[in-house]
Formats: sequence, structure tokens, C-alpha cells
Amino acid sequence: MDCTASQNTRPQFIMSLTGKTGKYQDQVKALPSLPLNRYERIFKLFTQPTNGKEFYFYNILNKMEFPDNIDSALLDTHNVLSKQALTTTSYDIYGDIHSWWIIYLLNKKTIGNSFFAEGGQQLTFIKPSKRGLIYQQITEATLS
Repeated sequence: MDCTASQNTRPQFIMSLTGKTGKYQDQVKALPSLPLNRYERIFKLFTQPTNGKEFYFYNILNKMEFPDNIDSALLDTHNVLSKQALTTTSYDIYGDIHSWWIIYLLNKKTIGNSFFAEGGQQLTFIKPSKRGLIYQQITEATLS
């Protein structure tokens, strides 16, 4: 899948879908729908009936990455003043704590294997006005 955006195309994302079976949470009537900004939307649910009860679990083997050369018109930067959880950074940028995963995926090389950004780091993020486009692309990639 092409992962860059040009003037005439929408950005594409690397999506490794390891499971083609199961349903997305929004397709399971017994469970609440998830808002677009939730990372769990890329995972299909599987069910395991036990003793007359239905238990659901995510296929966490799905993987998503943003390309290194994503269209810069979609991006902006955030300067971290002191150690900060990515949920707090998400709230500062997007007004919700659920978009932390976008910040993490765009900054894995900077943040490393951590849920925190350190003071002095400059983080890249998808502009809030472009987030809907990103969610749409991710949804299209996971449903196909």
C-alpha cells in the first residue's frame, strides 16, 4: 500500500492485518460503539462462549504505522515542557485523551518504548483539522 500523500491523493497508511475473521466492536450489538479516535477500532473482536456467557477479546496482532515521509501539510509540532504522559499530550493537542496512539505512532523514534514524552522533546502530530481524514483512511484500510 502506498503510504505517502501527493497533491492529488489522500494519505495511505501501513496496515498489517493478521486476522481476517471476527467482527469490529461497532458490529457487535451487545457492546457499545467506539468513537473514531479510539485505537481499539483497528482490532477485530473474537468471542469465546463459556458457561453460557459470551467473552470478547481483541486480535491485538493488528499493526499500524505511519510512513516516515507523510505529507507535511498534515503535520504540526508540539514542544514538551516537562515529562508528560501521552494521554495528557493528546488532551492538550486534540481535547481528548484517546488520541495518544497517533502521537505515539508518529514519534516512536523520539519517545522509544515509553508512554511518556520527556521535557525538551519536540513531537510531531496530525493537525486536529486533518484527524478526520486520518480516521477515515484507517477505517477504510481495516474494513477492506
